[in-house]
Amino acid sequence: MDGAFDGYADVADPRERYDDLIVECEVERLDPDAFAAVREMEAFRAGWVAVGAVVDSAGRVLLAYHEADGRWLLPGGALQPGESLREGLTREVREETGVDVTPGRPYAVVEHVVRHEGEQTGFRVCVLAARPEATETGVDLGVDGEPIARAEWFEQLPDDVFERELVARVLARVRDE
Repeated sequence: MDGAFDGYADVADPRERYDDLIVECEVERLDPDAFAAVREMEAFRAGWVAVGAVVDSAGRVLLAYHEADGRWLLPGGALQPGESLREGLTREVREETGVDVTPGRPYAVVEHVVRHEGEQTGFRVCVLAARPEATETGVDLGVDGEPIARAEWFEQLPDDVFERELVARVLARVRDE
C-alpha cells in the first residue's frame, strides 16, 4: 500500500523473515476531520507499534489495564526514532507494567489502514513474544497522560481484552513453544 506506512520508524518487516506469522489487515474509511486527526497520532507518525505477549514460566500472560478504554491489553506502543521492534517492546512493556522483559520472536503483524477519498495512511502492529525477568509489576505505570491504571498476570484472558481473538491466537502459539 504505497504511502500508507510512511512513518519515521525504519525497521525490518518481520514478514520478510518469518513465513508463519499471523497476518491481518484492517481498513477503515474516515471523514476528513477524523482522517486529519489520526495522521497526528503517534502510531501513524511512527509507522510501527511493538506489542508484547509476555508469558511467565507458569504460562500466565501480562496485561495492562487502559482506564480510558476500560479494557485490558497487551502492553506496547509506537516505536521511537531509531528503535528496533525489540527495543521498543522492551521500553513499552517496562513503561506500562514495570516489568523488564527479554523479547523473543514475532508472532503476528496487523496492518491498520485508514482512508479518505484518494488518501491513506496507516501503521503496523508487531506482536512479539517476551519472557519476564521478574513478575512483580510496577505501581507508577504509563508515561504522562497515558491512562494505564494497573498491570496484572492472568492464567486465562479476561473477557474485556482489546483484540481478544488475535491475543488468544498469539498466546496459544507462544505457550506451545
